[in-house]
Amino acid sequence: MTNRRTLLFLAIGFSALVQARLLPEVGLDRLISLPLLLLLVLASAQRRGTLVAAAFLAGLLIDTLLWRPLGLTAVMLVAAVLVSATVRGGGDAGWIRRSVAAVAGYLAAGLTFSVTSGLTGAGGGAQGTDDLSRLALNVGLLVFGSVLGARRRAQQLRERPLDDRLG
Repeated sequence: MTNRRTLLFLAIGFSALVQARLLPEVGLDRLISLPLLLLLVLASAQRRGTLVAAAFLAGLLIDTLLWRPLGLTAVMLVAAVLVSATVRGGGDAGWIRRSVAAVAGYLAAGLTFSVTSGLTGAGGGAQGTDDLSRLALNVGLLVFGSVLGARRRAQQLRERPLDDRLG
């Protein structure tokens, strides 16, 4: 049976393939970054190691498929996961904390990408012409994902309390 880590790697890898191959065809590659959004919504202190490895591999895959300098997207995704997981922390986080963590990770990704692409002289990626609308869309998607994640976690705890899972 496939464990959760393997499924997580496959989902992030698939989102990287969609980002690099499908979204440029429909013109959405400069508007959203699927691997980044997925990583930020899932980031937590418990999954930090797994998500950092998945972010690094997804970033290398995107850089390879889009002919960017190798490691540019990987550094951005890893920085986003580290910031988001640190802000969110461990334990059961509500939707506000999840949202703040995801937005902090998104801003860290943008800053990291700007600095590293400036140092390497490479441009491109999720840089659109209308930065404010792109920011609003991505923040809205992150908050929506955080609300869904918090509701799902609350439902799991209602169905099966923590005491039952520890025994």
